[in-house]
Amino acid sequence: MKRIMIVFALAALCGGANAQWKQGEVAPSSKRGSIPPTEIDKAEVTVYYAFNADNIKDENTYIDLGWLQVGKQYTKYASYFMAHSDSTYKAKLIKHGAAEGMPMQKNGGKFPSLWSEYQYDEIFIKDGQLTEYAIMPMNLERECCQYTEAYPMQEWTLKEEQQTIHGYRCQKATCRWRGRDYEAWFTTEIPIQRGPWKFGGLPGLIVKISDAKKEYNFELVKLERTPRPIMSWNFSRFRKVKRQDMLKLQKKINVNWVRVLSPEAGNQFPDHPYSPMELE
Repeated sequence: MKRIMIVFALAALCGGANAQWKQGEVAPSSKRGSIPPTEIDKAEVTVYYAFNADNIKDENTYIDLGWLQVGKQYTKYASYFMAHSDSTYKAKLIKHGAAEGMPMQKNGGKFPSLWSEYQYDEIFIKDGQLTEYAIMPMNLERECCQYTEAYPMQEWTLKEEQQTIHGYRCQKATCRWRGRDYEAWFTTEIPIQRGPWKFGGLPGLIVKISDAKKEYNFELVKLERTPRPIMSWNFSRFRKVKRQDMLKLQKKINVNWVRVLSPEAGNQFPDHPYSPMELE
């Protein structure tokens, strides 16, 4: 009974947001923050991307602010909002301890108190292999998992169209990948064959990319060449799974995360439509 009451209390906190993003609850994961992260490389270039921004000039309208860190050995893509949140939360713990009633951590962006796999997951690329660590929402930490696959994955078609975006001369490229059609703009002025999230493999840095339905989009907002550490949490407890199994679980969480936690309680809440980036 206590478990079900907790589920109902958590579910009540999820109301009031857009259906695409209303599932889950932000809370530090014991598998993410109990051991301090370690430095695995040094980023020579850091690129910041607005994710699903209403206004590219106002980060409060972003779903997330992602950052791409490019080092000599590793490339990492993760949420800058979450990195800032982790630092702030750690400072609060040092000052106040794990006191009951500690306020929910604000991550930034449009819906600062909600879980999204695109904000919580961390992606590392090394030696042509991409590993994604899926960090699940509060009370579902047992489901944290990881998978590895070859990188890059998209097969691009280069187009003749060009335009200037944020001061960079960009060329258009398209692809169909995992159930969606994408349009990307890349620049050879920055000879890094990377991009936001899992995208890459073009002759230069991806400056902007969106799917044909405009459900998901990323756009460069800042580039830094100041060296900074690339950090990695201790992911040793994350179980290894197939990519498809991880996607199925994440979709279930977005559709009705209470049901994943407690089937009996979840059946009393409506499902929410959810269309992830990877449809296949």
